[in-house]
Amino acid sequence: MMTDMDFSTQAKLGLAKIFWASCRREAYASLYHPFLVSLAAGTLPKHAFQRYMAQDAYFLEAFKNAYQMAMESTEDEDAKATIDSLKRDVEEELTLHSSVMQSLDADQTDFEPNTATAAYCDFLRAAATGGNRTLNLASTSAKIIAAMTPCMRLYAFLGQEIKKNINEVPDHPYQQWINTYSAADFEAAASKVEHLLDKLTESVNKEDEKALLYNLYRRAMNLEVDFFSAQMLGPVHVPFFKSQAAPENRLLLVSDFDSTCTISDSCPVLADLTVQIAGKIPGGRSAGETGASLLRNKWDDLVMRYMDEYEEVLNRRLSNKEHGNGKAFTTEELQELLKEMSDFELKANARVEEAAVLKGLSPVAIQDAGKSMPLREGCSDFFKRLGLQEAHVDTHILSVCWSKTFIEAVLEQGEIHVANINANELVFNGNASTGKISFNVQTALDKQRHFIQILDHLKGRQSTDPEHQQVHSVYIGDSLTDLLCLLRADVGIILGDSSTLKQVYGEKMTSLFRKALLLEQGNMQLSGYVFTVSSWYEVEAFLFGPAGSRVL
Repeated sequence: MMTDMDFSTQAKLGLAKIFWASCRREAYASLYHPFLVSLAAGTLPKHAFQRYMAQDAYFLEAFKNAYQMAMESTEDEDAKATIDSLKRDVEEELTLHSSVMQSLDADQTDFEPNTATAAYCDFLRAAATGGNRTLNLASTSAKIIAAMTPCMRLYAFLGQEIKKNINEVPDHPYQQWINTYSAADFEAAASKVEHLLDKLTESVNKEDEKALLYNLYRRAMNLEVDFFSAQMLGPVHVPFFKSQAAPENRLLLVSDFDSTCTISDSCPVLADLTVQIAGKIPGGRSAGETGASLLRNKWDDLVMRYMDEYEEVLNRRLSNKEHGNGKAFTTEELQELLKEMSDFELKANARVEEAAVLKGLSPVAIQDAGKSMPLREGCSDFFKRLGLQEAHVDTHILSVCWSKTFIEAVLEQGEIHVANINANELVFNGNASTGKISFNVQTALDKQRHFIQILDHLKGRQSTDPEHQQVHSVYIGDSLTDLLCLLRADVGIILGDSSTLKQVYGEKMTSLFRKALLLEQGNMQLSGYVFTVSSWYEVEAFLFGPAGSRVL
């Protein structure tokens, strides 16, 4: 049973939103599942869709019966009315399934539920009839609804995400399915069942009961992924690394560090660390406070000057070419911009060294600071999953962070093991940093140079039949400093929501899910595009597929 789930925001958000937010990994595993990608792309074979619809219709009958059991297990008349409305929605959905199957000339006479369908139906029945005797009658209905809510929210999510990304698909064979689950009516039904779950769990205060409800919700999400995995499939083009994992190919993943692996930049952390240490210098409290104050002022001046000059360079380039609306820079314009940005970054780093604001740090202090630096959601899970793949993926961190020691400490606390880290390092005299930096990667141009060297090195290691061997590369970053590498990779993935990137390259930024659809359709266009994601779990789903599967 899950015991470390944080329910502290229940009063503000409700359990339904907390549960859904905790299942983003399963949600993206479903969205990027080869079955859903091929359905969304319109390439799913007709017989596979027919089989899926028959399995889904069988499941919906069990779903409808579960609503009936939930209605019988509550004495709340408002809840009964809501559940009855939801049950009628399922009946309408079953009617739709029947009409779709008829339009496809599907034969439904010879049907048996597969193992995944049967397991999901058994789970719903067990949620209604078995389980924990410590839950009262009202909580029995809560258990049932907790087990049913994920299906509704997930299908609304899938329908809406697919709808946003298929504008270019004419005469889509499964448009009716997409329209159903992307419709406002289905979103309203999903919201309705979520509100019902929140209402039924208002009086649930015990942590073990909340954990039980959460486990039911999460189990249902995993059963949804299993349900998609059980459908018939032909050759697929996602997950990306799996589709490229031929013996003659090499797989490469390179990731930025600051604000890509982490939720924030390392520079303020190192700055705060130096100020803290300055506050502890010998000479008493007053001397320490004075030293810390002076150092903080130095840092503030450096940051202010950096931001002013950064904005000046960027705004001048944008105004010169009137690119403020997100129209992408040409290759030549981009190189000019990043050359000027690189010159500016070099001068800014020189000022940091000259001010000696990084002086006096010990390796242990840096490591301790790194171990408390939070990672982005899903980052640790992603890199752990990377290490489990049967096909070898050459993995590198490429960062302008001032301290490789800091990076290693952050990765260690996340149980992430990356042997190849290209970054900078503080210079030490004994056990204290001198304020100087041993520079290796300072700018976008440096990152581009290192990335090309990594690619060339991998290509050079392919000694037999080099004409038929390829390196399939993925670069993951978050900022303008990463853009040249993002464009050089086969797939460049942007984590986060960089306003600067949107200003410079917004016209050629689109969702990673659209890239998955184009791969499935055999369309290799979108040259010069980079692809946006909201979570490492989305990257994981695109590259590796659902958790538990491997790149073979």
